[in-house]
Amino acid sequence: MSNDWSIRRRIFGSWLLMLVIVCAAVYVGVNGISKRSLFRAQDSDLKALSLVILDSVVSTSSGITFDLPHSAFEVLAYSAPERIFYQVSANGRVLAGYDDLPRELSSSLDVEFQTADYRSEVTRFVFASKTFGSTAKKRVIVVIGQTRSSYMAFASEIANYIAIIVLVAFICLAVWAELSLRYSLRPFFAIESNLLSRKSDDFSPIPSGTPVEITKLVDSLNGTFEKHRSLLEQNRAFIAEATHQVKTPIAALVTMAELLEKDAPPALKVSVHNLIIRSRYASKLASQLLTRASLTYRGMLDVKAEIKVSNIVESVQKALDPVAERKDIEIQIELPEKSPLIVGDRVAIREALVCLVDNALEYSPVLSDVCVRVFEDGDQVIVEVFDQGPGFSEDPSILMSAFKGEGRHASNVGLGLAIVKGVAENHQAVFELENMENGGALCRLRFSSV
Repeated sequence: MSNDWSIRRRIFGSWLLMLVIVCAAVYVGVNGISKRSLFRAQDSDLKALSLVILDSVVSTSSGITFDLPHSAFEVLAYSAPERIFYQVSANGRVLAGYDDLPRELSSSLDVEFQTADYRSEVTRFVFASKTFGSTAKKRVIVVIGQTRSSYMAFASEIANYIAIIVLVAFICLAVWAELSLRYSLRPFFAIESNLLSRKSDDFSPIPSGTPVEITKLVDSLNGTFEKHRSLLEQNRAFIAEATHQVKTPIAALVTMAELLEKDAPPALKVSVHNLIIRSRYASKLASQLLTRASLTYRGMLDVKAEIKVSNIVESVQKALDPVAERKDIEIQIELPEKSPLIVGDRVAIREALVCLVDNALEYSPVLSDVCVRVFEDGDQVIVEVFDQGPGFSEDPSILMSAFKGEGRHASNVGLGLAIVKGVAENHQAVFELENMENGGALCRLRFSSV
């Protein structure tokens, strides 16, 4: 079926999508958290350095003096290999450091932070201020800046390590999901294996022990099996009963009609003769119907073994020789020295050859021959039945249809060639019909050799 879909693939796909979303969220979250933690540590270091500088500022009568704590700068440099910028100003006048650093933010806080691009690098700045004097107030501002490239690289490195760990965990979870799905779906595979290993007539219940989720499904299957088993038993009984109850009365009718023909007055001779013909045809049709039903059932059972084709042909010749003698027709057989082997149902193949030879006898003229030939052609075993009759006047596809295949004309109905076609299909053989150049019909069966 073109619309088949897999429960396992569907569940695994949903698990996979969930894992991808979780892994992506973990990566983004870890990356953000690691950057935030590193930047918070940087802000703490910058603030500490700025306060140390402010603590060294002293206001004297001659002005503002301070000492730069070089050791503090070294500690900040050790914590991250970044460039450091500083500026100390009083009342807007730069006392030391870089003149082009960003100015104080318009806030009343003593310590503020700002991130800006400085000299083509992302730099984090801290602004710390302190007021000296009671009357003539002097406001000293310390600005410390530090680049962030190593912090960002370190955060990315942490995120990459986390990504590798998450990827490994993702693979492990995916494998675990696949294994758990296979384990969970094992009852389905067991049911599938049980059904595939059955013969066509095995309608026994599926063994118990299935999960509760599929108990109703199994119960429904077992109920269906029981219905089909019952129908199969009824069909078996019908075929066996019909074999005796239908063929026997018809055979008696034919016998009585033949006896009646001897003593019938001339005015009834034609009618009685037509009755005999119709009775014989009814007997033949009933036999073919029962044969077809029986072969259909045998096809379900798939009864096949290695068989010798020559033995079957000889058996068919012996069975139909009396019929041929009544019409002064000879059944000739041409067999190879070593009988070819094929794999198939001996009963079905024999019935198919009986239909072909009987059909050839029916349409062959008196004092003619019906030939059955067996030979090998490469990896094929070919069985041909040909006669010296009128040949086929209809399309072979029509003749091989049910109730159109027995005779050579559309007005004649029967099942012979339809039975042969069914047997050929069940054995993966090719059934061919054609007219011979010198007159007569040729029926050919191509089997695969062993």
